[in-house]
Amino acid sequence: MQGQQGSCFSYLHIRVLLLSIFAYLYLYCAASNAAQQPALDAQWLATQRDLAHEKSVQDPGQATEFLELVLTQQHTRLTPLQRSELQLDLAENYLLLGELTKAIELEKQLANELAVLSNESLINYYLIKSTIHSYSGQADKSLAILKTAEQQVDLLGNDKLRSKVYGALASFYVYNHDDIKALDYFYKSYEIIKRSGDLLDLAYIESTMAKSYEYLFDYDKALQMQHKALAYFLENDLVFDSLVSYFHLAKVYLKMERSQEAIDSSQTMLAMAHKVANENLVYYGYIILAEAYLFEQDITRASHYLALSNQFFDKLEDVANIANHLYIQAAVELAQNLTEQAAQTLAKAQLMSEQIPIENSITSLLKLARLQTKLAVQQNDYQLAYKYQQDFIALNDQHYNKVRELSRSRHKVQFDTKQVELEKQLLKKDKELNEFALLEIKQQQALQNTIMFSVLLLFLLLLLFSWRQYRLKRKFSLLANTDFLTGVANRRKIMDLAELQWLQLKKDNHNFCLIIFDLDHFKTINDEFGHPAGDHVLKAITEISQRAIRDNDVLGRIGGEEFLVVLSNTSRVEAVEIAYRIKSDIEKTQINYGEHVLRMTASFGVAQKGVHLNSCKDLLKNADKALYTAKERGRNRVETDE
Repeated sequence: MQGQQGSCFSYLHIRVLLLSIFAYLYLYCAASNAAQQPALDAQWLATQRDLAHEKSVQDPGQATEFLELVLTQQHTRLTPLQRSELQLDLAENYLLLGELTKAIELEKQLANELAVLSNESLINYYLIKSTIHSYSGQADKSLAILKTAEQQVDLLGNDKLRSKVYGALASFYVYNHDDIKALDYFYKSYEIIKRSGDLLDLAYIESTMAKSYEYLFDYDKALQMQHKALAYFLENDLVFDSLVSYFHLAKVYLKMERSQEAIDSSQTMLAMAHKVANENLVYYGYIILAEAYLFEQDITRASHYLALSNQFFDKLEDVANIANHLYIQAAVELAQNLTEQAAQTLAKAQLMSEQIPIENSITSLLKLARLQTKLAVQQNDYQLAYKYQQDFIALNDQHYNKVRELSRSRHKVQFDTKQVELEKQLLKKDKELNEFALLEIKQQQALQNTIMFSVLLLFLLLLLFSWRQYRLKRKFSLLANTDFLTGVANRRKIMDLAELQWLQLKKDNHNFCLIIFDLDHFKTINDEFGHPAGDHVLKAITEISQRAIRDNDVLGRIGGEEFLVVLSNTSRVEAVEIAYRIKSDIEKTQINYGEHVLRMTASFGVAQKGVHLNSCKDLLKNADKALYTAKERGRNRVETDE
């Protein structure tokens, strides 16, 4: 028995030894073959990246397959720099397809190889990382990285890359509700591309700019620019980009309540979707159709397309898209009176919305409050419905445009209808109680006294509640119309005031002017002394400007260091005098901050109402152009729209 064990033991040792020898020989041969293969040079890398770019233009799905194959097949021959450059291109295409997890995995690998990247590639890495943070709901981190990229790209003198960074900043501000800054960066990028004559990049930037106009609720302009970009994509058979344009057109049509056109765009999108490698894109066609048919109250079709989109739901990684899907699902469930399912869906949607910073998710929270109100009404919980409706109104007050005001009014009417029905029910109950009390008055005097006391207490509680609501409404109104830092009118209030002044003037009355002014080199204050110093300067500038204008002029803060003065019954000459007075007072005033003495200057743009202007928005654009001219001509100047 022991001899058999010894033989078996020896046999096993011999097998292990032979296998080790074979493995060593295989690895040696493989290493020898790799050593004999020619090195991959810079020309090879440029060729592969050009091929990937061509495929990405046609279909990012094909580009990802190509790049994954190259990275796999040439893994042992790639230098760290070559591997990183290809991974950058691959990560960009993952983000185009919404494959966030794969992009994050690549970004982590790239983070360990930053030392080998060129300055241009490092900026592309920043753009990828910023987009990942943005998709993950980390807006502050995303913006910080974009600002770093902007500072570094200005030193390189690479116009194409600068345009790409400006476009990324514009897209960031679009999705974070700072549309004025978005348009500013869009036009910077647009000018660079226009000079280069690259028609493809021009179509890309026009398609993206359309989104900014969409968020500004200038839907006609959004449609115009998106159709222009789409025409180029279709003419050049760029299927993926055409799909994206059709999707955004459908979204705008939905916001304009033109649901049939949204359906047509989505159907066209679905008909083209089979031409691209990534089948997940059909999701966006299905979800738009579900929302459009929901708007038309065709619940059967809405449910059908929602079911089709659910096949791809697990692949969504963007928190905003996930939340929007859940809102549509909850709306369909409420329309089908599936109250319990709708409650569960809304609970999931609320968890997703909480991952997005509040300032970037107002639209999402408005949808949530509206659906919660409808759910509570279906559950006959009118007190909870009232609470959700108040939440909706408070959120809606943060918006200053007509569309959201109309939306709020529509839902308020629905809520008031429910309130009237509730009050009728309460009155009916009170009447029954009073009749019962009259019948039993002799025998139940004590009960009558108790009822009267209860009614009085209820009245006092209602009176106290109404007074509290009145005070809260006034407080919210003040907060909504006042800039929290300087105490002057905020952007929404000053813009509304300018629009009102415009409408009150006769067509031939030109005595209406606007002054826009912007502090010069304000960023250096924040950089050198910190943001508290910047806040101190803004307060001081506000006080100086308030003293320099007339009693009937109105000053408002419309952005970081940018202010607007509305001057009614004022000619251009008078407006220029006021602008120079503000400029002079700012220039000569010392601003004390701790041990530091700070001096500031400002650039001014003045515009006057004229017959060639159709709206207050046009007048504001003229003032902004004049301000831009003042900056171009050396700052600390006053320029007019003449």
